[in-house]
Amino acid sequence: MRDLKRCRESNLKVLILDTAAFLAALPLQIYDVELYTVPAVVDEVKDYESRTRLEFAAIVDRFHVEMPEDKYFKKAVEIAKRFKAIDKLSMADIQVLALALKLRDCELKPIVVTDDYTLQRILTYIGIDFKPVKTIGIKS
Repeated sequence: MRDLKRCRESNLKVLILDTAAFLAALPLQIYDVELYTVPAVVDEVKDYESRTRLEFAAIVDRFHVEMPEDKYFKKAVEIAKRFKAIDKLSMADIQVLALALKLRDCELKPIVVTDDYTLQRILTYIGIDFKPVKTIGIKS
């Protein structure tokens, strides 16, 4: 995983972007942070305008696409099942959760940028911060 050592040493913020972040054009507006996403999020961005912004952000190296290892994916699925939310989460949501677990294991404090209430509830329960994009987000 690229730049993790630099993140730890400099205390840079690490954000994990869900699809909502790309639809809102956030990668081009956020600086002084390391931005990550997962392959399934990239696949979900389909409309022309958002896709063009995503591709431009990728060209200028504004974010990293990281597929978490299988052990984190399995752990994310296990957590989603425990919350009886496995059928409410998309593949992108599960990959985002898995990446958040991985970054936390790497001694970082990731913040997941998502409007998905189910994912926000799970993140709150497991102690990972989130930031909504276009919604208020959950209260507790």
